[in-house]
Amino acid sequence: MPGSVAAELKVEEILDAYIQSAQYEKNQVNVAGKTYGALDLDEDDYRVFREELVVLSRRVYNPAIADCIARGAPRLLDAVRMVNDQSKQGFKGASSRGDQLIINPMRVGDVSRTTWLVTVSAAGAANWLGATGAANDIDMLVSSLPVISHIFLGFIDPVASPKIDRVQLVKDSDPYVEEVLDFGWSAIFGDGQTPFHELKTPWIVPPGSSYYMPVSYFITGEDRLQPVAYAVKRARDVIAALA
Repeated sequence: MPGSVAAELKVEEILDAYIQSAQYEKNQVNVAGKTYGALDLDEDDYRVFREELVVLSRRVYNPAIADCIARGAPRLLDAVRMVNDQSKQGFKGASSRGDQLIINPMRVGDVSRTTWLVTVSAAGAANWLGATGAANDIDMLVSSLPVISHIFLGFIDPVASPKIDRVQLVKDSDPYVEEVLDFGWSAIFGDGQTPFHELKTPWIVPPGSSYYMPVSYFITGEDRLQPVAYAVKRARDVIAALA
């Protein structure tokens, strides 16, 4: 299990260092130059969050991705704090009920898709998640309530030859600087190594916001770009989805 123990230690160390640092702002979070309200977790909820994030990083056997999760831990905490400002019921993770919060790896259904597989028929720009225009954006709302947040840490593309070289976040109609996906620098493709790209800084979509992601396809063929990302939700929304 390469990297698992190291990632576990890094999650604990990085999180504890963050909440004791000058970068940590009580009851508020800065996202791309804008300040959002946040409700800090109490001591017990913070312990549960840290323990669950340790588990999430430990079960990722790719050391590069496990380390990416550890480095993104402060922003994952920020996302939880922002949703908690809306739900007010804290974070109980796997034990959550009602409006208590959970955090899970992003599923394809979280972004209104059924598969990550895309058959690229022509090179050029295309919308990968959501679509241009407010009516087609991915909203961080449930029944008009701002009780979801999405956090993107990076991307994998498990094909022999990735077809995407750029990706961009457009949040609340505000385009972020594009990220160049340097998959071509990976040493081995196919059965040896899944191409992985860590974002320079995590992308957080706060509760109540909306977003879409355009990409650039530079060649045709099958592509399976998938985010290394998490979703913060209320327990009631997950339980209802499975009932």
